Amino acid sequence: MNIWGLVMALLGLGLAFYFLLHSRRPAAKENTQNLDPKLEMEPESEKESVDRLDNVRRDFVANVSHELRTPVAIVKGFAETLDDDYEELSGKKRREFIGKIRKNSDRLCSLVEDLLQLAELESPSHALTLKKGSFAVVAKTVADRFHDRLDQETQSIRLELAEKEDFFHFDHVKIERVLENLLDNALRYARDFSIITIRTFIDAKAGELRCEVEEDGYGIPEKDLPHLFERFYRVDKGRSRESGGTGLGLSIVKHVVELHGGSVTVRSELEKGTTFSFTLPYRS
Repeated sequence: MNIWGLVMALLGLGLAFYFLLHSRRPAAKENTQNLDPKLEMEPESEKESVDRLDNVRRDFVANVSHELRTPVAIVKGFAETLDDDYEELSGKKRREFIGKIRKNSDRLCSLVEDLLQLAELESPSHALTLKKGSFAVVAKTVADRFHDRLDQETQSIRLELAEKEDFFHFDHVKIERVLENLLDNALRYARDFSIITIRTFIDAKAGELRCEVEEDGYGIPEKDLPHLFERFYRVDKGRSRESGGTGLGLSIVKHVVELHGGSVTVRSELEKGTTFSFTLPYRS
């Protein structure tokens, strides 16, 4: 069927583009916090650099294959059944099968989109589009966009934004994506939350703006916190895949913030909630 061909074409294009750009980088960055400091201080030989890059690629292929196996099997299975037994299936069954194909093809498209964004962010030639503007305006825009996804009776988004924020330079589109990913992460994975708070602080002496995205859900186990910004890492793997997430959103957050010269952290306490924080250079 055309659906199956389209999905595979999108996937092939995304992976090819990712490898084309990613192969130009000498090494991956997201796991540097786990490296031995002594190794970071010693220059790598060319062979060591090549071997490390090969390992990164091998792990990446294994992770992508794992993420794709279920949605690809579902799309293929239901598409083939529709094609072979269309006349025998009731209208209700056809709609059910089409719904499953659509849901899983959307998941595949989201994965390709996130892979392409990571490839762009990791490209040596990539540059931010810095424009002077208000972070508060961006935060309000993103919060309004997510309003309809909330349970209006039990959930809300609260803004606690610094009152004396001057305009400063940042990439508005990419910072929107950072906030979107953090809010999306809370909506998908924060069990039993009632309030998501977007909070900002201005530290004029340090020359930085700090933003916190806090939710009051169940929290994240301490053992998982160091790994949250790794590609494809999930705290609850079964629940995460069912929710439709790609496992790449927080990695994109980390890349965007670090490209701005900022940093990103996370703290969490079980049964009290989780707070993601990031900083941006602030020079009015």
